[in-house]
Amino acid sequence: MPTEEEQLSIDFIENAIGEELNADRMPDLPDPPAAPERDESIAGKENKVSRKPFVIRDFEQQRDKEMAVFTHAKKLSEYIFVITEKSPKKLRWSIVARLQNCSVDVIENLYRANYERETEPRLNYQKSASVSLSLLDFFAEAAKRKQAINFRQLTIISRELSEVRRLLNGWVKSTKNK
Repeated sequence: MPTEEEQLSIDFIENAIGEELNADRMPDLPDPPAAPERDESIAGKENKVSRKPFVIRDFEQQRDKEMAVFTHAKKLSEYIFVITEKSPKKLRWSIVARLQNCSVDVIENLYRANYERETEPRLNYQKSASVSLSLLDFFAEAAKRKQAINFRQLTIISRELSEVRRLLNGWVKSTKNK
């Protein structure tokens, strides 16, 4: 279960993702015209079955079962994918692709480390995740310099990077103590 501070950080990144998703939305359109009146004799013959609303369940429900480092890394990766879909075309196959791939590499290395039971291979994957975090930091700064992302987005990425790095370092220390 995430601590209150971690939950605030997760909520912050979720709000930032929501803002990015809503930034390019079109202005509200006028309401459609009202439907014509229905004949009561036909309306009475219909089945009055109410349906449950359709809900898409993603990895949000697993938050309580996962370590906080996984939750933060996933949110960071999701945020990177959201903000880079609006980046200039000329950068999409260079710095943006590297940024996205590196964010996925962090999660991949975390999962590989989690499934290792022996200390030495687990430490190697944790070290690979740490290297991927450093590369992700570099690519984010390069993307800012090339104007693929703005300063606010870089700030959010940096904040989440430091949080993931802090959680990963704690995990490495606990692995070494075993």
